[in-house]
Amino acid sequence: MIAKVKARWQEFDSRERGAVLILTAAMLIVLMGAAAMGTDLGWLYLNGRRTQQAADAAALAGVVYLPNDEPTAVTTALDMARANEYVDGSMGGDATVVANKLVDNDRRLQVTVTRSVDTYFLKVFGIDTIALSRSAVAEYVLPLPLGSPEPQFGNDPECAPNIDTGVGCTNIWANIHGKYTNRVMGDAFSPWCKGSNGTSCTHNEWYRDRGYLFGVELDADTASLGIDLLDPAFVQGGNDYLWAGDNPISGNVGPEVEFTLWSEDPTPLDLSDGNVILCQVVYAPEPVGTPFTWRDFCDVSGADAGVYPLQVRIADENFGLNRYSIRTSAAGAANSRVYGLGDMSIYANVQNGGSDFFLAEVDEVHKGKQLIIELFDPGEANGNNFIHIRDPFGNSPECHVQVPNDSIDEVLTDCIIDATRPARNYNGDWIYVSIDLPGTYSCNGANCWWKVFYDYANEANDTTTWTARIEGNPVRLVE
Repeated sequence: MIAKVKARWQEFDSRERGAVLILTAAMLIVLMGAAAMGTDLGWLYLNGRRTQQAADAAALAGVVYLPNDEPTAVTTALDMARANEYVDGSMGGDATVVANKLVDNDRRLQVTVTRSVDTYFLKVFGIDTIALSRSAVAEYVLPLPLGSPEPQFGNDPECAPNIDTGVGCTNIWANIHGKYTNRVMGDAFSPWCKGSNGTSCTHNEWYRDRGYLFGVELDADTASLGIDLLDPAFVQGGNDYLWAGDNPISGNVGPEVEFTLWSEDPTPLDLSDGNVILCQVVYAPEPVGTPFTWRDFCDVSGADAGVYPLQVRIADENFGLNRYSIRTSAAGAANSRVYGLGDMSIYANVQNGGSDFFLAEVDEVHKGKQLIIELFDPGEANGNNFIHIRDPFGNSPECHVQVPNDSIDEVLTDCIIDATRPARNYNGDWIYVSIDLPGTYSCNGANCWWKVFYDYANEANDTTTWTARIEGNPVRLVE
């Protein structure tokens, strides 16, 4: 009996061992497949991230050349992808890169990187390679053109100061103040001083040596580009003004003003990225009575389409208030215009009852974004004064207004800022205005220029500094 039981147990044990072996073999196949899948998925994820980063970097590198130079934008994107080893199969596989400007927004560049990635364990299942494709869209938000839609920035003595009568009638002059002028005179960035005038003044923390930049823009290649200046040198009297104030500098006769035209640049706010000086003149102060006429500043032969930065800065240590105008001309069918870049200091001729001025060109590609406007030292006239911010159709939209120095923080249904003095005196203050552009924002084919309207009880001559921009990083990924 014992022998029979022993025999049966041995038979059962033999069958169980065989079953376990089969189950173990089956489980090993499943586990090896899972390990293979996990290893290859991790490998594919890593390469997917690398491919996406290559697309992102290529799009960001190329987009800064839009909208005017699509060939360079595409070439730069391809070069960046190559620098990241995703072209010519250098990472293993037949990588390709496609870059193109979007039709519906010419400031956006789309880059698609496609490559084949070798597998490891998946080869057992007949999968030798897997195609990966990643895309990125980058946008370059150009600095908003400021102050003028025309081939002239500032008034012309031969044109009546009316914004609706034609070129040159803009009610404003370009402005720059000498180094030792008090910034409370209305120029926020060029003066070294705040609180007083002269060499013993307190340092203006906003001071910058580069002065102001204008964009001279050509919409097509042309045989020649000409630039003239009106009253570029300081001349006491008329528009220019020598205000000594405190701590006058002995022998001061006004500042020297330097004008520099740089070569065409897709990033005109950066003068350190290979720009070449085309013309440069330093205008020393001139005697009272110097003729108030246009002067030939620069003529460029064979000018390419694009934006040429025109820099205006103070070249010495003196003080004084210098006002001037700029005009451009182009040969042939090319059109030219000149406008402020980033910010502008202006001298405004405010007429009794109201004057309006071009502020910024905000085109339809900015719909859904936020427009930021900053006004420094506006409204220097006693009486009931109001500053209207108006869209291209003359409407004042809802806006958020902040004046930190006066503890003002308010939302206005209509963007009409109370500048009544002395109750609201913005002397030396910044007014910050933010406006949400709706997703339906459209110029409907109209001029996309926003304006500032001064509704003043009395005439005034107001020196101010204005900025306008679209909120956010100017070079950014949007998809």
